[in-house]
Amino acid sequence: MYNNRRGFLRWLALGFGSLVGLLPALAQRRFNRAIAQGAASGPKAAEPEFVKVATLEDLKEGPFKVEDAFGKNTATLWLVGDPQKEDSLLALDAACPHAGCDVDWRGENFVCPCHGSVFAADGSRTRGPANADLTAYKVKVEKGEIFVART
Repeated sequence: MYNNRRGFLRWLALGFGSLVGLLPALAQRRFNRAIAQGAASGPKAAEPEFVKVATLEDLKEGPFKVEDAFGKNTATLWLVGDPQKEDSLLALDAACPHAGCDVDWRGENFVCPCHGSVFAADGSRTRGPANADLTAYKVKVEKGEIFVART
């Protein structure tokens, strides 16, 4: 099988190198499994922190853009929905999932000015190149004020 000692050592080094190359992947898999088991058996996740971002009055003219919704240099959100129906309100991340450009409201759709992706008023993708919907945040309304969950 091996012609000489050098051939044997070459195959030995190749096998050892392959094993060493697999160790990080195996360790990562084991780590991910341990995290998943801990999440499944651990305590329930804490209630998300909700931040006031607008009022129902702000939505009377249509979708409302909120810059730095959670503080300086944070997400820009679009609030959409019927202000008379609190359960219809959505908070959508303005960042296009394709390249991160902020989408603009154009009458009935959100449009990405960078590459032309189009999203329906509910944030669902209707035309690419984006291959995902706009990210939606949890929303709650209390006494006419709109709160969005910080994630």
